[in-house]
Amino acid sequence: MMRGGAYRILEPLGKGGMGALYLAADTGAFDRKCVVKEMLAYYDPDDAGEAAQAQARFETEARLLAELSHPGIPRIYSYFSEAGRHYIVMEYIEGETLERGVTHLDPSGRTVPARPLPAEEVARHAIRVCQVLEYLRERPTPIIHHDIKPANLIVEQISGQVRLVDFGTAQAPWQGGGEDSSLFGTVGYAAPEQHQGRSEPRSDVYALAATVYHLLTDDDPGDHPFHFPQLSTLPGPLAEALKRALRPEVGRRSTALQFRQALEAWLIPEDGGQPFVFRDGAVAHNVEELVTLCDQHWAQARQHLADGDFDRWFRAHNRHDLAARAQSARLERNPDAALETFLRRLNPRLPAPRLSIQPASLDFGTLSRGRPASRRLTVRNETRGYGQATFSPSVPWLLTEPAQVGCLVGQEVSVVTTVDAASLPLRREHQAVLAATPVRGSRVSIPVIVQLSLAREVLDRLGAALAMLGHLLGRGAREGMRLWSRMLRSLIRSRYGRWVLVAETLVLAVVMVALWWAWRDPPPDLARWLVGFFQALPLALLAAYGLPALAFIAWATVREALRERRRRT
Repeated sequence: MMRGGAYRILEPLGKGGMGALYLAADTGAFDRKCVVKEMLAYYDPDDAGEAAQAQARFETEARLLAELSHPGIPRIYSYFSEAGRHYIVMEYIEGETLERGVTHLDPSGRTVPARPLPAEEVARHAIRVCQVLEYLRERPTPIIHHDIKPANLIVEQISGQVRLVDFGTAQAPWQGGGEDSSLFGTVGYAAPEQHQGRSEPRSDVYALAATVYHLLTDDDPGDHPFHFPQLSTLPGPLAEALKRALRPEVGRRSTALQFRQALEAWLIPEDGGQPFVFRDGAVAHNVEELVTLCDQHWAQARQHLADGDFDRWFRAHNRHDLAARAQSARLERNPDAALETFLRRLNPRLPAPRLSIQPASLDFGTLSRGRPASRRLTVRNETRGYGQATFSPSVPWLLTEPAQVGCLVGQEVSVVTTVDAASLPLRREHQAVLAATPVRGSRVSIPVIVQLSLAREVLDRLGAALAMLGHLLGRGAREGMRLWSRMLRSLIRSRYGRWVLVAETLVLAVVMVALWWAWRDPPPDLARWLVGFFQALPLALLAAYGLPALAFIAWATVREALRERRRRT
């Protein structure tokens, strides 16, 4: 943590002779990623004058960045000192440097082979840097970067635009001097006048031209300063543009404007400058107009993309990079999503489609388990293009169909949200959130409220239990009676079975009479005993045959219940 917790260092990014770079999170801006540059003690710590001069140079870099405002230059957020060290907080540019296009050494000293870039892409990046140099030249006090090279040019991952970084040696013209290489730039890229301690805006043009030469040939100009032996291998107009920008005499050298115009003349030849014409006659002269017209003529643009018409127009304008973006966008199965992806790649700052979802919340009221309920959401695209969103509930008992939707501007689609009441926990109040996450843009949270009727739930469960009990008793009674009947028939058919049943009945009758008169006063004579005996005889008969049947029925019912439990588990 730095500056009282304002910045949290995440990882080191690199280290140079005068500064070290760290990736950090700006805790005061929702952990937005940024770059913290630390001034290193590259000077003699015992020399107070040299230390003050180094600090002044570091502050100058921060002041320059704070005053500059150009899309090709990173923004500065803050400057501060802490524990005797000095820091600049800058915009984090996510991407790779153009050093990937040339053979170079990594931080460990290992050789990394080049990943060559198409000549058209190199020229497009150089045009962008020329625009930055023109802006620096037109400042009230012109600024010279002094160290343009592949490692100081970052290609932004999202937009594909190049950004010029590291203004640690930037100065106004005719300042500085000495033999310190950190002041006059990098050997091979630095113009001859920089080695003499004198520079002007065209010094940066020389360094940019040397960078373009290196990217196109992979021939490091640092190996032979001021000589570019492979210029003749490049296309004629491009080679001529580089020769004029690499002239050693600064007065005869191209300005940033002249260098840019020469590159544009090669990149977009006159015979390839025809506009793109839509099927209804709409005309686009450049990429910006093409993006706007695609939004206005969506169905036609979708067909043009599918047919490869945009690819051919880009190739005619020598924009093979944009043709490749059109081809990769067509990998999307959904043609509308493919066109939206394509337009976003042409213009990453294109506003994302804004989806509105109604209603803003869902109240399912009071439900009972086992009775699912559904509500309908309406998704509408209110701005532009093709908007997509994915719905994800926060609980398993909430379902959506479909889970992903997409709609064009002005169109509506429906999403059915269902509560699986059988999965609701046994409590009255239930709350959930249905998150709608668009492909681009902010997530929308839809509150969901469900109430479970506990009284109805108790009645339903009691009814279900009684129904199950009746089902089990019915099956148990049938099975028990079947077993008892089979055993009774077997007993009657046996040799002594009938006499056993008769004896059992008589004994039960005698026992019942004896128990009755034992409970009451004993009878005075034998006649009353006999009357009681014959009165108890039917009950004894019922007990002899009914009690075993009830026992078999109870046993069969218990067995069926156990079977049902095993089946469900």
